[in-house]
Amino acid sequence: MRKMIRQIMTLATLCWMVAGCADEVIDRNGGKGEGRLLLTGIEVESAVSDVQTKASLAEGVIPTVSDFTITIVCAATGETVKTLPPGVEAGCFLPVGEYRVKAAYGGEAGMSAVPYFYGESDKVTIVEGEVKSVSLTAFLASAVIRPQMADQLVEQYNFYTLTVSETGGSGVTPSQTLTNGEDFFVSGGKGKTYNLILAGQNKLGETVTHTWSYSDLVRRTRYIVQCDPDLPAFTLPAQSDGDVWSKFIYITPMTADNMTAHKADMADKVIANVVYEASADNGETWIPSDKTSDGRYVIKGLEPSKNYTIRSRFGGVLSSNTQTVTTESAQVIANGDMEAWSSTKLHSGNGTWDADMYCDYCTNWNTRNEKTTNGAENANSGGLFGSNKGSGYGVRWRWCSGTWSTTDKKDGEKAAEISTLAFYNSNVSGSWKRASVYSYTRDNGTAYVGYLFTGTFDKNSDSYSLGIAHTARPKSISFDYKYAPLPSTDQCIAYAKIYDSNNVEIATTQEFNSMTQDVYKKETLNFTYTQSTTKAAYIGIFFQSGTNTDIGNMRQVEGGYSTSPYNQDRVVGSVLKIDNVTLNYDYE
Repeated sequence: MRKMIRQIMTLATLCWMVAGCADEVIDRNGGKGEGRLLLTGIEVESAVSDVQTKASLAEGVIPTVSDFTITIVCAATGETVKTLPPGVEAGCFLPVGEYRVKAAYGGEAGMSAVPYFYGESDKVTIVEGEVKSVSLTAFLASAVIRPQMADQLVEQYNFYTLTVSETGGSGVTPSQTLTNGEDFFVSGGKGKTYNLILAGQNKLGETVTHTWSYSDLVRRTRYIVQCDPDLPAFTLPAQSDGDVWSKFIYITPMTADNMTAHKADMADKVIANVVYEASADNGETWIPSDKTSDGRYVIKGLEPSKNYTIRSRFGGVLSSNTQTVTTESAQVIANGDMEAWSSTKLHSGNGTWDADMYCDYCTNWNTRNEKTTNGAENANSGGLFGSNKGSGYGVRWRWCSGTWSTTDKKDGEKAAEISTLAFYNSNVSGSWKRASVYSYTRDNGTAYVGYLFTGTFDKNSDSYSLGIAHTARPKSISFDYKYAPLPSTDQCIAYAKIYDSNNVEIATTQEFNSMTQDVYKKETLNFTYTQSTTKAAYIGIFFQSGTNTDIGNMRQVEGGYSTSPYNQDRVVGSVLKIDNVTLNYDYE
């Protein structure tokens, strides 16, 4: 939480002269090669990011403009040109050149009840005979420690003192006394530890001492030290790497075993009310956990492939340890937009009745095309008087890719068209009537449903294996589709599966089936994980044109070649079109 007290002091007359003389004349004109510098304002930014409370700096400790020491330095070398003590107002003529103005209040190093503010202007260029105005913002450059003792605790002491000392850096600094409920300012930073000690005598006459240590304090952050010896102490349990997903983390919660110091009746209260938090910016901001309907703790809204520090917190009491985890990537499916295609030429036709034959390939995906074009490499034009018997003419109703690209897309330039096709089983030669293409194929043909999937295909056994390398775990998969079934009762098939490094299935979607869909529609399938902490290694995504292979239910689609043997005609059943295959990683 952050509250801000911001003061803007406009200096109508604050300016100064820098020429190396203490008795400069304020009203004199600038000399040759000089210009004038005028400080028009200092904005004092005293925002505090509180770790545990919503309080802000007390207004009485925020400096006014007259409290700042002003220093002018050479922009190129950083060498000090002039230092003006607090409260000095003067005009300033400077030789032509580039400068920076610095403003400081308090001590940069060490510990003090006085905060350290510092600001520096952008580079300002002095031009002969001209007045240059400059303003700057001074920020709080200290970390803040505030000891907090409840009234009930104070009443238990005959007397007590609160002191703080610093270790690290140059050694151990002398202790300084703190006041309960008031801010104390330290330089903070990496490698420094601050030890706050509560020492005194309780009502029983016993001498008591308690110490709290804080390390690597962040500037502009207030640390509330709850000086209550009865406050609980606890550890964060080890978090499973398998619970760290791309954009969220499932938390392994605390148990009584994680309580290291507490009142007898406090453990259950702490465990029931603890919050788990993640930070990716060295503790500047923390993302809290939510409790799901099934009782799990989850931290949502994270970024993929990023390091996060996990801690547990009970009110203002933090776990004595943290754990660093790295979220998974949000790996996409390559060519999920169906834009990248290629083809291999299997047969060069004669340019008329004997057509070129191709096998089409969808980049990063696989199909059944190598099966439905198998043998096309042996096609021929028939030769002189039919001397080339071979496999006959190259015609699409004999060999053709069942899955290819189409310009009937949802987005971009292309989509995938997956068709059930029927093929004539005998060689094609001689003269044909167009109607005979369908009738002969129906009576002596074989139908194949079309596939589009991620995995491998064996044309010899006409079999496929799902799975390509994929190391992230999505929550769902979505795609746009259109569907024209033949017959109208046919249904397409779509599903996806996740496998571990041993090719064991760890997640699957439900199988999606659709009947007629005339315009593109988005469909989302959720993954159900049977092994929620096992890392992914492969993903299989599968689309099928339908299940009906009765050629009597199919139709002849005429191609562009309108002469025997109508080599671009096809016998087509159900047609499924797919675009924009996307994996979703947000917690849903």
